[in-house]
Amino acid sequence: MDFMPLRASNARYALMLSLLSGFSFFQHASFANAAVDADDALGLCQVESLPQDIRATLERRFYGWKIQDSINLLPKARQQWSAIAPLACPGIAAGHFEDSRSVSYGLLLVPIDRGANGYKFLIFSAQSGQSFYGFKMLDQGTANASAFFVHTIALDKVLDSGQKKLLRPKGSAGVLLYSIDDKTSTQSVYFWTGASYDHAGADF
Repeated sequence: MDFMPLRASNARYALMLSLLSGFSFFQHASFANAAVDADDALGLCQVESLPQDIRATLERRFYGWKIQDSINLLPKARQQWSAIAPLACPGIAAGHFEDSRSVSYGLLLVPIDRGANGYKFLIFSAQSGQSFYGFKMLDQGTANASAFFVHTIALDKVLDSGQKKLLRPKGSAGVLLYSIDDKTSTQSVYFWTGASYDHAGADF
């Protein structure tokens, strides 16, 4: 019996497994960097992507602050963000949070000075058919801004039926505010109640 073809086949199989394993490792290791590259290339965090009225308010009321971008994230936060929403801006969450007929914008602002700490989390919304956006400050603090990102999320993914009955959110979407570093990880989901925004701890 000729074992040469069998040995050659086994060798090719082993080589293929080795190549696939190496590719898998490379793919995993470069995923976060690829997400950052996509963010930068597509200009997802550019202020120009927002309505003019919001841009004017940011320039007038929040001088010295900018929209959070992926380059500014800590490695742990960048890894988590890239696993959740690699083709979105970590500082912008857009959705029908208050009115099904108009889009609201959750913005995570961080200091332009990378050496400074602190963050501001706001939601801009407008009445249906209007171009004027008012804003609500939902959270702010002095923690390391590089640990934070935001993400639009379906409330069904983070609130169970009991929580919905208790909290009475309006609409089907909210904004997830995520903070993660080497020591801690916290998640809060913000949602519209019909009169104001409320929030609850989340596990996503």
